[in-house]
Amino acid sequence: MGVGAFNFLENTMQMQPWNEEQRKLFHVEFNDWINTAEEADFDRLETLRAEVAPGEVCSMVRLVRSCFARPDLLAGLPTALVQRLREQSLLQLCAVSPSHAGAQ
Repeated sequence: MGVGAFNFLENTMQMQPWNEEQRKLFHVEFNDWINTAEEADFDRLETLRAEVAPGEVCSMVRLVRSCFARPDLLAGLPTALVQRLREQSLLQLCAVSPSHAGAQ
């Protein structure tokens, strides 16, 4: 899953900032997910972060939101995390990747 010349900062600057309540809810859901995630899912997320923002500091909020904004990157997110965030209506998909289409 190559991202080529994907400019992480440019992509995240186009997103509307979340309010405090949205950020808190994201972190609650993310922390719940990470407490039950398998090591392979965590490794997958870390690999994606390294591809999306190599050598940059990047928050999980920005990483996940960037992946939802880019359908080609969405497939890299662990399915269980995508499902949790969709259930809370935190992230609206601009397109659903085939690997996550059934994760309702």
